[in-house]
Amino acid sequence: MYFYLTQDNKIFNKKFAKKYIPKKAKLIYFKTSDNILLEGGYVENKKNGPLVLYFSGNANNVLEFLDNIATKIKNFNFIGFNYPGYARSQGKPCERCILKYACEIFDKYKPEIIIGRSLGSAVATYVASKREIKKLILITPFDSIEEIAKIKYPFLPLKLILKHKFKEIDWIKKVKAPVYVILAENENLIPKKCIENLLINIPNLKSIKVIKNSTHIDILQHETIIKILTNYLK
Repeated sequence: MYFYLTQDNKIFNKKFAKKYIPKKAKLIYFKTSDNILLEGGYVENKKNGPLVLYFSGNANNVLEFLDNIATKIKNFNFIGFNYPGYARSQGKPCERCILKYACEIFDKYKPEIIIGRSLGSAVATYVASKREIKKLILITPFDSIEEIAKIKYPFLPLKLILKHKFKEIDWIKKVKAPVYVILAENENLIPKKCIENLLINIPNLKSIKVIKNSTHIDILQHETIIKILTNYLK
């Protein structure tokens, strides 16, 4: 019963997605089909350059990625929005609404490339399985929340009580675009089995890069991430 009641906070760790005023990215908002206002940002590095849509992790404010990383990747423009209930976004996070809004955002802005990090890798993969894109880049991805939970909570009847499963492994099989992956050398949150299970099921896997001395939590703080993303985007 305790897990069932607390699972939303475990999966959507929004308390760490603190409110953030962007210094470089332009603050923008997206109104969903059911009138939820999502906070987001836009970075223009090149006039009429290719647009990249970014989906963040379950404890991140997307504006920090846009400010600190996207602005350093020239020749590409970036856009991203906080999940419902994160920072200044309205609503309450759930798997259904996040995936629905992600497709609505894609349909409005029509990005050429999608990047997803951690929980956002599942969101990015879902959209890429439903829409046509040129490239998909996944940072610290996993096979599914359900499989991670099975390893961490083997004694629970997860099929009955888990509300948000994020089955990235099912969606990745339907992605037609080339896929590029970035992993943390010292991954400390996602079980190795859940990473390997995803990787062997990617039909169009083009490259895997491992950032040395990085963990799941600090991977975006390594300067190498900018170089790898720049090369992948090219």
